[in-house]
Amino acid sequence: MMKRVLLYSITLLMMVVFIPGCAELKENFQGSTSTPSVKPSPRYFDFNDVLVPGGLNKDTKESYITNAHGRLVLSGRLESGSLAQFFITSMYSDGWTALNQYEYQGSIKLFFKKSERIASILITENPLGTRVEIWVIPQGKI
Repeated sequence: MMKRVLLYSITLLMMVVFIPGCAELKENFQGSTSTPSVKPSPRYFDFNDVLVPGGLNKDTKESYITNAHGRLVLSGRLESGSLAQFFITSMYSDGWTALNQYEYQGSIKLFFKKSERIASILITENPLGTRVEIWVIPQGKI
């Protein structure tokens, strides 16, 4: 009698462990039926020559733009290294020249110049998400 209860218990335990795995295998072989996720497109916010990747949202309370100069604050959940590479590539495409870049304590700082303007981009990643600060100022104000 004791052997029979033990055998039933082990069989029940194995079914609980292996049946969900079988469903996952079936999904892998048949392919996922869910629709592929669509990534948001990059867009321009307040600066018409600073492209921002999709997935970042403007923080209107912390942003201040006047006469095409100022501070644009964005947040999202993107990896800081890929964000930095995006900005380096897109800023070059928009006519900006890279001046300098550095990493310090998990933050990435990028500097660009275009005609009479300077742009700096600070990318900070933390467990809650990623924050991007974009400053565009006239060169004479430095």
